Amino acid sequence: MEQAYFSSEVAKSLGVGASTLRKYSLALEAAGYHFDRGINNSRVFYQKDIITMQRVFNAVQEQNMSIDVAVELAVKQQQEAFPTQVNEEPTAHSEPLSAKIAHLEEQQQTLIDVNKQLVKELAQYQRWMQEKIESMEHKNIEIRDRLLLASMQNKQVKRDIPVYHLSSFFSLFKRKKNAASFN
Repeated sequence: MEQAYFSSEVAKSLGVGASTLRKYSLALEAAGYHFDRGINNSRVFYQKDIITMQRVFNAVQEQNMSIDVAVELAVKQQQEAFPTQVNEEPTAHSEPLSAKIAHLEEQQQTLIDVNKQLVKELAQYQRWMQEKIESMEHKNIEIRDRLLLASMQNKQVKRDIPVYHLSSFFSLFKRKKNAASFN
């Protein structure tokens, strides 16, 4: 039997508030997504539900999608990953062991498919992050080069070459002679 989680556990594991989880859950339900209900009619989350919620959060936060578009996309992906699941669990008396094993194998294959999809999404995300980092490095280098060139151009001040007038050896004697005649 698949492990079930309550809203508070899911909110904590996803790093969001309970009200945010409730808001996104209501949006998913409005789009046709089904959550099982537990005690006091509270939502019960299974692993597939948590994956769906994570997709919605990622789409809204990282890809700047609107909640409605993210929910539509998540519902579509969930329907592809888990096509027409039966909501009622068979009773122990009505299903033979081989049918239970076949059902478990089906669920296992579904989980494998979901994991493959998550690995693909993770690889895409990593490529996207690497491209972002590389583009930021190129931008930083370009900015640095521009600033360096601008500072070098600003510091190039035109200076006149000083002109020194050297007196001739004989003019020194004239000055001494003129100075002596004034005394």
